[in-house]
Amino acid sequence: MPPPNYTIIIVLSKHRLDLSALEKPSNVRIYVVAPPRMLYDETNVDVYCQVEPPITEVEHCQLFQKVRELCSAFASTQRRLVTFERNLQLAVAKIRFEMDIEGFSPDQLDTLRRIRDTSAITRRGGLTTVRHCSLAGMPPPEQWVEVAKSHLGKYPVIIKPTRSLGNCSHSMSIVRSQDELKSWIESRARQGNPNVEYQLEECLEDGHEFTAICTSKHGLIGCIVSVETHRSIYECVQNQKPYILEYYNTDQTRDLLPGLESFVMQAIKTIFTTPTPGVFFIKGFYKGHNEIYFLGVSLEPEHDCFRNLISFPRRSKKWEVLHIESIIESRENIETLSTNPSTYHCMLNFPAQEGIVLHQGNINYLAETSETRVCWRVAEGQELKDAEGPDDNALQVYMKNGTRGRLLEEAQFLLCNANITFDRNQIEQRHSACRRNMARLSTQKELIRSCTTTD
Repeated sequence: MPPPNYTIIIVLSKHRLDLSALEKPSNVRIYVVAPPRMLYDETNVDVYCQVEPPITEVEHCQLFQKVRELCSAFASTQRRLVTFERNLQLAVAKIRFEMDIEGFSPDQLDTLRRIRDTSAITRRGGLTTVRHCSLAGMPPPEQWVEVAKSHLGKYPVIIKPTRSLGNCSHSMSIVRSQDELKSWIESRARQGNPNVEYQLEECLEDGHEFTAICTSKHGLIGCIVSVETHRSIYECVQNQKPYILEYYNTDQTRDLLPGLESFVMQAIKTIFTTPTPGVFFIKGFYKGHNEIYFLGVSLEPEHDCFRNLISFPRRSKKWEVLHIESIIESRENIETLSTNPSTYHCMLNFPAQEGIVLHQGNINYLAETSETRVCWRVAEGQELKDAEGPDDNALQVYMKNGTRGRLLEEAQFLLCNANITFDRNQIEQRHSACRRNMARLSTQKELIRSCTTTD
């Protein structure tokens, strides 16, 4: 029996796409509906339907009108409707539901986004989640302290706005005692913003943060893991401390994090009652094979640095390519989802900090046996602010080695000895000069040329 003909319709608004590494079978046609210049490379794209870019994020009428037209035109084939942007997921899910296309429906997407808060679902699957509670308004500090004590039971506790500002580390706080929580509540009261709702959740320590890359049909295909056990990624970012992230393929995950694959398979069965096409990401915290916490699930990588680390072991094959390959049900594509089990990979992030980068030094010599790729993310003389998230880095280093112990040894040595010079004095002088210039300009009466027009 001949394989079915697939029509994959990809919807983009701001996300630039590269499918050049895709090994596309002859029974697959790919249509991209997007504004101009959204493709790095048009290889493997059969039809690129350009639409006018929207003025605001909510104005996607032309985009979805074209998508509906294509979905109707190819109703006789196996249609798949795909987007790689979080803000388009709900609209795309509605079109899938209206036109009977396989994939997430709006209700399933809503459940997915609040899966950690849906205790009935997580209990049914036996998934352990962190304890948490929400606080709002301006009650006495003692009342909030009692609520936190009854719901969480122990410290440390993470505090963050319910409507998180882009996962900004500076909107989060970690309190390690009842007195610290009381001080935080009192400082918030002085700021006088009662409308912000905060979420308090148990802060997990002495383990590894991980993001598992999965498909509902093939299970675990890779895993991003933090090396640090005594500090979270956001603590490293907040304190401008460099840190290491490793990438494990399926076999390496089984060897180094026993029990994680079983946990992922259990999570998939709990979350997805029916097989769902495409790649998704399960976030969690690993303390041991019997102590793994479920922290959430998403349809796209949480950070750009995660996207880069996923493509590093696969010779620049992007996660979007993995997503398309998992949709195409052929044995050849299933076998390409994993990576070489004999090579270990990691990424070093050096968070940006306030100041000016004086010099991009040569640090390749610090790794003797590991293959190293150095990526400076800032220019010499560029003015920087403190990092707000894992993607705000002055420098990133990608390393791979056939021996994991040697890889981590050289990565730690590089982490301690890479010298990035930030000049804070120069930035203070520059700011004071700007203030002096502004003061001088404000005291002078200047002629401002202006005009008015009427229709």
